[in-house]
Amino acid sequence: MLSAAQSGVAERRSALLDSIVKGNTTLRALRQGVEAGKAGMETSLRLPDPEVGFSYKWGAPAGVPAVKGVDVTQQLDWGVLTGRRRRLAQSGAGKLEQDYRISLRDMLAEADRIIVNLTYYNLLCDELKRRLAVAQEVMSLCSKRYERGDLNAIDLNKIRLNTTLAQTELKRALSERQSLQFDLNRLGGKADLAWNDTVYAVPALPPLDELRSDIETASPELAAADAAIRQEHDRLRLTRTEGLPNLSVGYTGEYIKGERHSGVTIGLSIPLWGNSRKKTAESRALLALSEMERADAAKRLETNLMKRYASARNLRQTADKLTEDLARADNAHLIRRSLELGQISLLDYLLEISFYYNARTQQLEAERDAQMALVELWQLIDKE
Repeated sequence: MLSAAQSGVAERRSALLDSIVKGNTTLRALRQGVEAGKAGMETSLRLPDPEVGFSYKWGAPAGVPAVKGVDVTQQLDWGVLTGRRRRLAQSGAGKLEQDYRISLRDMLAEADRIIVNLTYYNLLCDELKRRLAVAQEVMSLCSKRYERGDLNAIDLNKIRLNTTLAQTELKRALSERQSLQFDLNRLGGKADLAWNDTVYAVPALPPLDELRSDIETASPELAAADAAIRQEHDRLRLTRTEGLPNLSVGYTGEYIKGERHSGVTIGLSIPLWGNSRKKTAESRALLALSEMERADAAKRLETNLMKRYASARNLRQTADKLTEDLARADNAHLIRRSLELGQISLLDYLLEISFYYNARTQQLEAERDAQMALVELWQLIDKE
C-alpha cells in the first residue's frame, strides 16, 4: 500500500506525463504522420475513375456521312469489390498506431528518466545545502578559535577551502538540476513544467511472474509485430485476389446520319506472363519474414526482461543495504560534537566528515540507479 507521500507524488507524476503527451511537438508530428498515413491508405479504397472517350470520323469520298463515337469504360478492382483492400488498409492503420505507441512509450520513458534524475538532484541539493551550512558553522567556530590563538593559519585555510568546496559542489548540482529542468520543458513543449519532489515516483519492482504474464499483452514491440503479421496476411489475400483476370465494363456507341449503333463492352485481361504468381510468392515471403521477426522480438523481449529485472533487483538490494548501514553508522552529529569539544583534531574531523559525506552521496546515487533500473524495466511492457 502506498503512503500518502508516495500516492501524492504518483499523482503529480501522472499529471506531468499527461502534460508532456499533450504538449510534446515530436509526438504531435508523429500523430500527424499516422493520420496522413491512414488518409493515404483510404485513397486506394475506391474504384478507378471511369474513362470517357469521344471520336469523330470524317467520311470519304464526298457525300459519305461522318461517324461519331462515344465510349465509357469502368475498370473493376476485385480488391475493392471483395473488401480485401479495405481490410489491408485497416491492418496498415493498426500497424501505424502500434508504431506510434512505441514512440509514445519511449518518450514517456525519457520523461521518467528526467524525473528520476531531477528527484536525485533535488535530494542532493538539499543534502549539499545542509553540508554547506555545517561547513559555514564550523568555519565560524574555527575563526573564533584562530582569533583566540587556539588554531593556526594552516588549519584555518583548510576549513576555508572545505567551505569553498561545499559551495562549489552545491553550485554544480544546482546547474545540473537546471539543465534537467530545461530538458523537461523541452519534452513538454513549454517552459512552466517543474519537478520539485524528493520522493521517487517510479512504481516498485513487482514479482517476475507478474511481469511475464503481462508482457504478451503490454509490450508495444510485440503488438507492432502482431500488427505487421496481420498486415502481411491481408496483403497476401489481396495479392491473390488481384491475380484474377482484370475485368472492365462499359458502353460504346457509333452514330451515323440516320443510324445509331450502341451496346455494352466487356474487357478481360489474360494473366499470361505469370506476374500475379510472382507477386503472390513475394507476399508469402514477406509474411514469413514478419512471422520470423515476431519470434525474434519475443525472444529479445524475454532476454531483456530477465536482464533488466536482475539489474533492478540487484540495484534495489544494494540501495537498501547502503541505506540501512548508513542509518546505523550516522556519526555526523558525533563528529561535529567531538570537534567542538576539542576531542579530535581538525584534520581528523575533515577526514571523518568527508568519509561520511562520501557514503551519503553513494547512497543517494545507489537509490537513483535503482530507480533508473525500474524505469528501464517498465519501459519493456509500457505499463505505468
